[in-house]
Amino acid sequence: MSAPNTSEARQAPSIFVVGARGVPDVEGGAEKNAEMLFPLVAASGYRVTLVGLADNIKSDSFKGVALLKAPRSQIMKTDKVLYYIAALFMAARRKPDIVHFQGLGSAIFLWVYKLMGAKTVVRYGSADYLVGKWGVIGKLGFLLSEFQLRFADAVIAVTPALAERLQRRGIARNVHVIANAVDVLPADGMGAPADAYVLSVGRVTAQKNVANLMRGFVLLAKRMPNAPRLLVAGGLDETDYVASLEPLKTERITLAGRYARSAMAPLYRGAAVYINASLHEGSSNAVLEAISAGCPILLSDIPENRDFGLPDRCYFDPRAPEAIADAIGAALENPQAYVADAKAFLTWSQVAERTLAIYRSVAPSPPIAAAALATSH
Repeated sequence: MSAPNTSEARQAPSIFVVGARGVPDVEGGAEKNAEMLFPLVAASGYRVTLVGLADNIKSDSFKGVALLKAPRSQIMKTDKVLYYIAALFMAARRKPDIVHFQGLGSAIFLWVYKLMGAKTVVRYGSADYLVGKWGVIGKLGFLLSEFQLRFADAVIAVTPALAERLQRRGIARNVHVIANAVDVLPADGMGAPADAYVLSVGRVTAQKNVANLMRGFVLLAKRMPNAPRLLVAGGLDETDYVASLEPLKTERITLAGRYARSAMAPLYRGAAVYINASLHEGSSNAVLEAISAGCPILLSDIPENRDFGLPDRCYFDPRAPEAIADAIGAALENPQAYVADAKAFLTWSQVAERTLAIYRSVAPSPPIAAAALATSH
């Protein structure tokens, strides 16, 4: 996608992105979405500025997106309190036309941005207040953010299930559904393990249901002596939860820690089965990456995962280790029956086109380089 010329850039509306910890190659769904989406938005003619946590921002720009650094804090189980406050002052200086919030928590100060005169677009990636790690204050903060969504100029729910949740809470008029997208995975990256493995990708947290996944795998290993090992690739930041998993670990279960996103393609391609056992999700980028790689797919039977539209055999009860063991065993016996067609899902160009249509509906915009969008992927 070609960059706009200088005069077009001066006239283009400005987008100020809050809520992604950084780009590129930063773990997290909001971060992956930002890394893929906003360079396409910038290439279409908008001036895009993204605020990330200082230790995740390694340059002044990324593929046409200006990058700013905000401080990290660790208050009430989140690293973003000071970040959100710093972003307010940065936005006040820049006076953006549109503020794009990359997650529910980042919309906590939506009302302030509205007072600044900015149009507001919120990406609703998950109902974070359902996650068990948050205390009373944290959950109230997310609920306050969600209440304010009715005043946003547009809300982007990443699954129909999340849009339906908002509708039940009286927020429907301004809600659009735009899922995440499949990828063209790079051919390079670190090599995959030589022995067979079942892969799960995501932070090792209670939300990701790693304990039940491990219990299910232990049951499978007892039934199937030659079963592949279980490899969980994701951050080990929640140390108390990670420590609670120690009694469940065996020599065939590996909590491998965080991999750089740019190094993940061989890991997906080498997996015997990809499994997502989450209790709460949005439109999982890791699932879409696994689909892109042609992995056999197993998903927890929750509304957001059901929105992928896979056959019933691909879903299991995430709270029942026996069901997890049964699902993995069935997928190992007939893996091709669990491979999803990547062509059935959005591309990032299509995600960008739909997002740009929302921007045009809430604020004046320059001519969009439609041909460039169509050929960017």
